Amino acid sequence: MIINKIFHIIPVGDIAENCIIAKCPETSKAVIFDPGDDPDKIIKYLKSINADPELIVNTHGHHDHIGAIPELKRTFNIPFWVHKDEEEYLLDPNKNYSAMSVKPVKIKPDKLFTEKDIIRVGSLEFKILHTPGHTLGSCCFLYNNVLIAGDTIFAGSIGRCDLYGGSEKEIFRSIKTKILPLDDGIIILPGHGRHTTLKDEKIFNPFF
Repeated sequence: MIINKIFHIIPVGDIAENCIIAKCPETSKAVIFDPGDDPDKIIKYLKSINADPELIVNTHGHHDHIGAIPELKRTFNIPFWVHKDEEEYLLDPNKNYSAMSVKPVKIKPDKLFTEKDIIRVGSLEFKILHTPGHTLGSCCFLYNNVLIAGDTIFAGSIGRCDLYGGSEKEIFRSIKTKILPLDDGIIILPGHGRHTTLKDEKIFNPFF
């Protein structure tokens, strides 16, 4: 699925996690958000749209969002960035829950960012919104009228808060202070399931 001719959504893995590719229309440079699994599928798709991947960025470090990172880093020789509070998840298969799978994943991020940083790829510029609650360093990324939300928000729901570092109090605070002030027309691209809008979530999401 393609949103605004920039965002490409590719469901990957056993639980259909949304890997999102944002491709700059002017330079073909691309950033890969949350490559959870199926590296071959992602690589094939990148080639099919003539994208030149420059960076991998994650909303958070749970196992279903990180599985394809090592292969993509090797294939394209590109760095992997994540919020500073997510490093412990990436370095510990017990905290990212990959220890319970056939293939435990442990990754050292190349850069740890904070909310003050900006992600730039080609002419695309993403504002970082630190939205803890699902994990300690969960983040959303805003470009114009599109919000990459990870597992903070789903259509009609929010991310679970019962895993390591999760907090119901924090996720509600994140939604209230970082998401609700945004324009109603914002398109939300969640980590799982269909995309939605902030306007619809204000009307239909019981957690809002």
